[in-house]
Order: sequence, then C-alpha cells, then structure tokens
Amino acid sequence: MRLKKFNLVLFTAFFSLFFTACKQEESLLPTYLRLHPAIFNTQPNTGTKHQNIEDYWLYVDHKAIGVIPANNVIPVIGDGIKDISILPGIRVNGLRDNAYVYSFLQPFNSSVTLCQCADTIDIYPQFEYKNEALFSFVEDFENSNRFTIDLDQSSATNAVTQTTTAAEGSYSLALKVSASASTNTVTTLDFYKDFLSDGRDVFLEFEYKSDFPFLVGIQTHLTSGDFLEYAAGIYATQEWKKMYINFTDLVLASKSTGGYRPVFTVTHPGGTIDPGNLYIDNIKLVHY
Repeated sequence: MRLKKFNLVLFTAFFSLFFTACKQEESLLPTYLRLHPAIFNTQPNTGTKHQNIEDYWLYVDHKAIGVIPANNVIPVIGDGIKDISILPGIRVNGLRDNAYVYSFLQPFNSSVTLCQCADTIDIYPQFEYKNEALFSFVEDFENSNRFTIDLDQSSATNAVTQTTTAAEGSYSLALKVSASASTNTVTTLDFYKDFLSDGRDVFLEFEYKSDFPFLVGIQTHLTSGDFLEYAAGIYATQEWKKMYINFTDLVLASKSTGGYRPVFTVTHPGGTIDPGNLYIDNIKLVHY
C-alpha cells in the first residue's frame, strides 16, 4: 500500500513536470528568420560588386545568436520589436575553417517584430564598403594591367590580358605555364605605401580560376632588399571563385616604410601534362 502511494506521488510529480515543460515549450514558440543571399551595393571607385559572403554573424538586441550560413532559416525566441544586426562573414586564405567577419563591409542593421507564433520573416541583408575602407588600387584589366613585373626572370613567362575568359567584363589576366617554362611569378610595378604597419587589416581581394595550384604573397621593400613571403596556397578550379587573402600579419611583422606589392606564383607540375593558365580578375588591395 505504501509502495502504491509512493508510485502515485511519483507519477503525479512527473505529470506535473511534463505538463509544465509542455506549457513552457508552447509559450516559447520561435519566430523564424529566413536569411536570403547577400545583396552588395556598389559604390564609385570600389570595383566589382562580386563578393562571397558565406556566413552571417547574427545579433538580436545586441545578443549573439550564432554564425549562420547564408540562405538559411534560423529560429529566434522572443516577442516584440527587436533590433537585428548581421555582420558579413567570409573564409580567409582559401581555408574552410577560417571564418572571419570582413571588417571592410558595413553590418546590415534592421528591426523585426517577433511574435512567438512560428511565423517566418524574410531578411535580405545588404552590404557595402565602409567609408573608412581605402583602396591602394582596383584592377579589372579592362583598360590597364599593372601586373607587369616578372619576378621569375624568365623571358618565357609573363602575365598578359586576354579575352578567352573573365569573371566580369571582357578581360582578365593570364599567367601561362608549361613543362619547359614551369614557374610564372608576377607583381605590380609599384610598391604601395598608403597603409601603416600597425596591425590594421590589409586584404587582397580577387577572382580566379586556374589549371594548377598557385601561391599568393606579398613582397616587402626594405633598405636591405626586397623580400617575398607567401600568405596562402590556393587549389586549382575550373570555375571562377572569389578569394580574400589576409596580409595583415605579414605587413605588421615587416614594419616596412618602403611599401608592399602583391605577388602571384603558379607552377606547372612537369612531365607530359599540358600547358595551362592561372586567370585572375577584379583585384583589390584594400586597407584602413
């Protein structure tokens, strides 16, 4: 008899907890935010609008909700009008696990009305460069080519503009390599001195497709000579892709006052493999 009474009490307690949990769950229905692909607003003298915003760093009323892949739906608990902020996330140096808030773009700020009713609200994040973002150069190869210095010192290799393929417009830059002329390394005529070596972000944006893996680096001009250090190795791809290379740490370590210039190096693997090209378009050297 005593055991039955204990079981009844235990059942009653369990049922009460279950009912309370269900009531709480019902009262905490989320509102769903459908985060559409990013819209990029163009501005004068900032080059292409092509960006690759892969992640949204979402804040609701200044509280971090999470890092959400673009074009996804996220549930948010709350009720009433809430401020939202979405920071644009990129992948740096071609590394899938190197997620990074791209500081040169303005966050997207708006407000939503949460209802605890399982409704879905469509959000179309829009981004543009901050006013503080500065560009050492923007090169789309439509009317010019500043990558005219051949660092590999081989007369058989160079970088030429061509119309076979382009990420945008009619022209892109091509670096051709073959088994007999296996390494092609090019950079700009000028060293750029319009940013400081104090830890502020310095990035190289560009679009590319390539028959072979290639390297991206920066050459530093010092009184003792010019020094090249690579920041990233990039895999081959037959489709145009957007890349963001972080030069910040390399610039900070060098402390140069003589300037910097970006470098591309592509190498043929040798043997009987056919000649191939690295194509580059829409290059921007951006900094604060």
